[in-house]
Amino acid sequence: MTNNLFDYHLHSFHSPDGSMELETIVQRARELGLTEICITDHVEVDSSYGDDWQTSPETLRALLNDLKRMQELTNGFVKKGVELGFPDYNPGTVKDMVSLVNPDDFDFIIVSLHQYHGISPLTDTFFKERTLAEAAAAYIKEINERIREFPTEYYDVLGHIDFVVKGSHGYDDPSLSLSFFEEELRELFRFLIDKGKSLEVNTSAYRALPGHKLHGLDWLTLFAQMGGEYVTIGSDAHKKEQIGYRLADALDLVRAAGIPYFATFDQRQAIMHKVK
Repeated sequence: MTNNLFDYHLHSFHSPDGSMELETIVQRARELGLTEICITDHVEVDSSYGDDWQTSPETLRALLNDLKRMQELTNGFVKKGVELGFPDYNPGTVKDMVSLVNPDDFDFIIVSLHQYHGISPLTDTFFKERTLAEAAAAYIKEINERIREFPTEYYDVLGHIDFVVKGSHGYDDPSLSLSFFEEELRELFRFLIDKGKSLEVNTSAYRALPGHKLHGLDWLTLFAQMGGEYVTIGSDAHKKEQIGYRLADALDLVRAAGIPYFATFDQRQAIMHKVK
């Protein structure tokens, strides 16, 4: 018996780094036989990457209108999601994010770290004088600080904890090991579990790994051992060919880690699916 597949991290042209029409996303997801998708475009209050990354009320309104339209057209196949970026104080603040976003407008919210003290964690500047292990630990350490000042009602899961593997690190095999950042992850997982939150398994990181490799079994196993009961799974697709990328492989990883459920969401309520 196998599980149905859901892609819960997708970007359209409403993201500054996206280009797909929502109709293109839906068509490709249906071709792949996905059961349900959630479109999760970026909303940021900082301009570290340029002014187009600083979401305006008008931009957000256009996104919400499009999501509502597509949800109605597809009879609920599309869920209304968003990926909020932790404020980087360049110049955005948590107060700015709270003023901009009404969390009740969405079915599902990811919170992610994209901007790190005015730079991207993917740049060679971030990796200067840092090994891959040090970069991974620094990234999670920063999340541990920022998530404590971010209101819990503004997110359901934490996005891409292995984000740095996609950066300018110079490693042929940037697979992350739990040993790189176990102390930081234990602190993070304890916080998420205690708050009733979780994390996503983001398959976009696998594209940075050699061959058909996966990583994350060790830290997902730790998450399960600490009491983590579910995750969400998403491709983080910005292009048509990335939609649905290795969702089944990620589900196998979740199963091997001993996490009993993966979740989808409706009106911010988790719907649990037993990992078979």
